[in-house]
Amino acid sequence: MMPGPTKITLDQASFKALASDVRVGILKVLDERRQTVTDLSNLMGLSKPTLLEHLEKLQNAGLVKRIDEGRKWIYYELTDKGKKILHPERVSIVVALSSAAALAAVGMFYMLGGIAGAPLEGRNATLDSGVAPFFSTPVAGGVPLGSLLAFVLAAGAAAAGAFLVWHGRRRRAELFEALASA
Repeated sequence: MMPGPTKITLDQASFKALASDVRVGILKVLDERRQTVTDLSNLMGLSKPTLLEHLEKLQNAGLVKRIDEGRKWIYYELTDKGKKILHPERVSIVVALSSAAALAAVGMFYMLGGIAGAPLEGRNATLDSGVAPFFSTPVAGGVPLGSLLAFVLAAGAAAAGAFLVWHGRRRRAELFEALASA
């Protein structure tokens, strides 16, 4: 069973921080990579004092963090909360794609003759129960039924992953539209 999308709870500070198109733009820029105030100022076309006010609101909401590594520059990057707001679909996609990869590996094992090909020593009890012969029954083109089943399940998990990507992007767009109209 695949878990549902990660729930994102927006507190008042987060909602206020996201109510500005400029701050949402900052989040999108920081989603690509961390930036300095100068870099952000140039990319966004804002003065540094104005940009620092927006960054402070995003920091207070827990969406952006300031990284001072003791060097010349101070960087800003998204927090986990900020990443989850921008990409709510990522957790579900990882689960779906991992399932697809595991099922594909099982299918390859079947196709290469592991379990479904010739019975392995010590597997006579399985053969007597009728389970192994059922999964090794050749179907279309001599492919064992177990291999076909594993392939179908892997394809289904990959399709679920693609759906989750599409659904997550749609939800993200709806969230930003709702915030823009608020």
